[in-house]
Amino acid sequence: MLGRAELLVLALGLAATAQKATLTLDPPWSTVFRGHSVTLICSTSHSPGQSFTWYHNNKSFRYTIKNSLRIEKTRMSDAGRYQCKTPGSGRSDPVLLTISEKWLILQAPYYAVFEGDPLHLRCYGWNEAGIKGIKFYRNGAHITPSNVNSELSIKQARTSDSGKYHCIGSMKTTFTFTCEMSPAVSISVQELFSSPVLRAAGSGDPIEGSPVTLRCVTELNPQKSDTLLQRVFYKDSRDLEGARSSLDYHIPVAGLQDSGYYHCAVQTVTSSVRKWSPKLKITVKLPVSLPHLTVSATGAWAAIGDVVEIRCESPRGSAPIVYRFHHEGAALGNRTVSSRGPGSLALNVTSERDSGTYFCEADNGMASGPQHSAPFHLSVLVPVSGATIATDRMGPEVMAGESLNLNCSVESGTAPLFKWLHNAEELAAVSGLGLPTAVGNTLHFGSVQLGHGGNYQCIASNQLSPQRVFQAPSEILAIAVKEHASPWVAVAVSFLFLMGVVAALVFYFKCWKKAEGMFFSAPERDTQLPAQHEPPGKGLPPLGSLGLHAEDPLYGNVCPLEPESGEVVYTVVNIKKTSGDKPKETLPRDNEEYYVSYTVLADPKPTWESAAEVRSPEGGFLPANDIYENVPHL
Repeated sequence: MLGRAELLVLALGLAATAQKATLTLDPPWSTVFRGHSVTLICSTSHSPGQSFTWYHNNKSFRYTIKNSLRIEKTRMSDAGRYQCKTPGSGRSDPVLLTISEKWLILQAPYYAVFEGDPLHLRCYGWNEAGIKGIKFYRNGAHITPSNVNSELSIKQARTSDSGKYHCIGSMKTTFTFTCEMSPAVSISVQELFSSPVLRAAGSGDPIEGSPVTLRCVTELNPQKSDTLLQRVFYKDSRDLEGARSSLDYHIPVAGLQDSGYYHCAVQTVTSSVRKWSPKLKITVKLPVSLPHLTVSATGAWAAIGDVVEIRCESPRGSAPIVYRFHHEGAALGNRTVSSRGPGSLALNVTSERDSGTYFCEADNGMASGPQHSAPFHLSVLVPVSGATIATDRMGPEVMAGESLNLNCSVESGTAPLFKWLHNAEELAAVSGLGLPTAVGNTLHFGSVQLGHGGNYQCIASNQLSPQRVFQAPSEILAIAVKEHASPWVAVAVSFLFLMGVVAALVFYFKCWKKAEGMFFSAPERDTQLPAQHEPPGKGLPPLGSLGLHAEDPLYGNVCPLEPESGEVVYTVVNIKKTSGDKPKETLPRDNEEYYVSYTVLADPKPTWESAAEVRSPEGGFLPANDIYENVPHL
């Protein structure tokens, strides 16, 4: 069984949930003149026949079987708060009754006035006296319409109509008309329902593909709990589906097109009251897509000293997006973009360490997490510098026919290429010579020719593009090519040696037989050197026995017959004494005269063409020159 406490709680709960009775006045004014009558009416949802309890200033003062109570000829003590109830209902809301003794009163409704309700005010005189020139005021401001009479009617009241009202007018008293002003009456137009608020279910902005529910929330006044309300939803000021009784608006699958500004309106069925919510921005977020990494480098190459822009951009994704940059797994930095567009990072290329693999990631806080780009490999080119040229010889001279290597090296530079210049021209431009072979940084001469002599220079180069070429020229290296002794010179020397031996023998024998003559072999003489003394023949008689001076005879070199001839080689010198006529332009020496006969051999450095001409058809050799000339002894 239930205890006392439980029964009391149950009774209180039932009483709280019981429907309130409703109290009304007839006539429906909250202010009446003293001596006038007023009827109180109590209405409930229960069947008639029950008793009614009446309350004045919270005290019960009468019980009736009927649902009405008439107060005849009101007195000043009848003013106050009235309520009623039945055994099956709750106590009604209070109704305030005012009793006035003024000449002019402003009568207002006794009941609470809500938004959308009509509001009627009456300027009323004692004993229904006629009133002229009636004017109405609210909060001291004149609000009388142009066609007003004793009543002021507002068809649909608003909370802004709340305030203190009074009226003035001229009324006829005992002898004349006087201007009277009614006491002020406070009127409060109550809010039917609160201004709505539009809310999105869940926290944060919705993600593409997810459902979205928007709810238009308002609070209805408890005294008007039975009022039916409707809701209208708008997107960017466009009506979505018209008026509805539901509080919610559903988007089954949100897309980017569903982003925008939403608001809702709450209204009564008759549209007498209509209120709008503030706008709510809905941004349907798009998960970030895989970003693309691009580098402002030609062919994935950059040179030291360049500034390379690294760009990361996701084709799809809601901002803000954070782009993070990485090099060989190490973080370089990040950029945040608040709208569509890429994030970029400037990379100063300072060394070859800046080469390697780069990638970026994009993140806009979605549950899918950061998205990574494909890797990008950047190569760093070091411009060539400090080119030098060198030879594999100890000195700058090389003999014709020998091999020769020239090497070109650089202090720094990525994959340099080498170009070779000979006498300021590219080797390919030199004609008439066997071209050397260029392999890497080496220029190889298999067999050096005389025409290969001259000035050599190498130019090292590398490039990022045809428009960006780096070059480093070396210093100039001079190469001298010397020719080996000609075979004809060797034959001539051998021939002279043999003739010298023969001449010495002949001279030796003739010295004993004939004192006037002397034969000896003269060595090869360079015409560019000054005149030299010829040594006497070994084992020969002294010069005095031959009738000659003791000093050595001197022989001057004779100018060659042709200016371009080479050296003059004496093979046999025959000195004869004569008493005949002197040759022209000879000088006497101790009253004795001598004559010299000499032979000029072929040029010791014949060309290949001249060597071919001196060969006889039978295979023998003929001298290139066979010139004999007598000159006087010096």
